[in-house]
Amino acid sequence: MKVTFIDHSGFLVELEHTVLLFDYYKGEIPHVPGKKWYIFSSHFHEDHFQEKIFHLREVYDDVTYILSKDIKQHRKHQLEEPYELVSWNETYQIGGLKLHTLQSTDEGCAFYVEVEGKYIYHAGDLNWWHWIGEPEADNEYMKKAYIEQMEYLKDKPIDLAFVLLDPRQEEAYDWGMNYFMEHTKAKLVMPMHMWGQFSWCEKYLQSEKGKRYAKRFCPVHETGEVFSHRI
Repeated sequence: MKVTFIDHSGFLVELEHTVLLFDYYKGEIPHVPGKKWYIFSSHFHEDHFQEKIFHLREVYDDVTYILSKDIKQHRKHQLEEPYELVSWNETYQIGGLKLHTLQSTDEGCAFYVEVEGKYIYHAGDLNWWHWIGEPEADNEYMKKAYIEQMEYLKDKPIDLAFVLLDPRQEEAYDWGMNYFMEHTKAKLVMPMHMWGQFSWCEKYLQSEKGKRYAKRFCPVHETGEVFSHRI
């Protein structure tokens, strides 16, 4: 399995016959010909969805777009066809790919994908959002909503996961990551949504809980970084 960190929450996963592109925002998309492409966008926020992804159908013969339904609802003009619109907390069979969606604690959905015998999770903006200074009731609601969604994943196989590690949350930056590590069986977890502040990966690895999960945590250091994983 080959993984390219494109930028922010954007990752490209290359399997033997399949390419998965998640939440492209900006950066260089690797050229991978001769394979089936599935392109995912978890919600309408501009750091998770850009219409330039539709240009990839001019490059590759076999491309399927999988978009959270809120994307269509929030566009001022019609999206390019064809695409698959998905809701949250639903299961889909799309070509050779099985997909279950989880409801985000922000907008749209997260993706749990089964393809070529591999299980891959991309969180989108599903996170334990805790903001310093916000009303306690709001933060408690976010905690509860996140934990409810994680229930689906706790006994599921996960070969590779992309999970938020957002420095804007200050002391709560790793709460979602820690809960995911503690309550799922993910073999390998890569952080995202760091807004270019990659030093927070090392900060996490030096923390008490980060040290506990170091063997399962794969830090990213720069945009365009490529990883090869035997999973």
